[in-house]
Amino acid sequence: MTIPIVRDPRFFSDSYTPSKLPHREKEVEILYNTLSSGYELNEGLALLKGEPGIGKTSVAKLSASKLSNLGIGTVHINCRTYRSPSSALQKIIASIIPGVPERGLSYEEMVLMLEKIMSREGKPLLIILDEIEYLREGETLVYTLLRLHEGGATKSPTLVAVARWDPPYTLDDSIKSFMILKLTLEKYNASQLRDILDYRASEALYDGSYDSDVIEKVVELSKHTGNARIALKILFSAARLAEERGMSLITPDLVSEAAARIGVVGITEDSLMPLDTHDKLLLLAAARRLAMTSRGWIKMGDLLEEYKLICEELGVIPYKYTAVWKRVRELRNMGFMEAKRSGEGMKGQSTLISLGSIPAERLAEKLKEILREDLSPLPSSF
Repeated sequence: MTIPIVRDPRFFSDSYTPSKLPHREKEVEILYNTLSSGYELNEGLALLKGEPGIGKTSVAKLSASKLSNLGIGTVHINCRTYRSPSSALQKIIASIIPGVPERGLSYEEMVLMLEKIMSREGKPLLIILDEIEYLREGETLVYTLLRLHEGGATKSPTLVAVARWDPPYTLDDSIKSFMILKLTLEKYNASQLRDILDYRASEALYDGSYDSDVIEKVVELSKHTGNARIALKILFSAARLAEERGMSLITPDLVSEAAARIGVVGITEDSLMPLDTHDKLLLLAAARRLAMTSRGWIKMGDLLEEYKLICEELGVIPYKYTAVWKRVRELRNMGFMEAKRSGEGMKGQSTLISLGSIPAERLAEKLKEILREDLSPLPSSF
């Protein structure tokens, strides 16, 4: 018999925004005060940046909800899903007016439509561009939205961009002049993760289904990441394991098992699945080659060689060097890879590729599992 431990799984969802954010109250207040003049929404671009799982999106959403007294409209766009200016713009319009056709309109036509909508609606609009590093040609969309007042719109939307780092185009004078805030959020420390877990567990789990030892075990296994999302995922997985086994209590051993099941620390299956097949093949190539060396970096040439070998194994036509280099840059921008120029002590100039703190062997195994589904059937030797 299953004994309920999880009161409401929605409290563990990545899309859930809690009513309060332990250790992010200051950032919420800073963003709120930047966006609001007290009686109207300030125009411009605010950038929240930092590593995954540190509350950037929740800070943006909670600040937006506090601005509801200004009668604003709020649209949240996840740029991991809407990766082009056209698809993102179409989603913005559809969020305001449901039923807008998804195809058939040019980018310019959608810009004119949004201008008319904002002029007709007459209320300010706040757009949260989440994971903006996934947005290709992001400068096109950002620049268009920030200058919408020059067309038919009464005023331009206010933008909150959420990213792992500064998108390169925010350094351009044409966009930099619109910047009203640039706020970097730091990783959570062990004490902060403990407070977050205590708060979320009190919301999501039944009383008596866990104790302080369970929370401490989750903190111990996740503190090196500074990532609250990973910590909460471990706790939720441990709770589900307890339910599956008919146990009335989550135990530290279940926490350890849950952490092992989650696998790759810092990169989840959810973040790998949407990647293009060749992005996955390049990550696999980097992981395989790095697992064979004691060094923390490999040369771009090594990556290219391994990538071609994998493509040959799978019967996939590899991309040329220029296309590969472009994808490496995009993977770097998304936080899956690190890339730097070789320095002193190395012969010649080369780009060095690393996976940072991501365990190469674990990543390789996870990617193999995903690729077996993507490219089925695969050679039995793969």
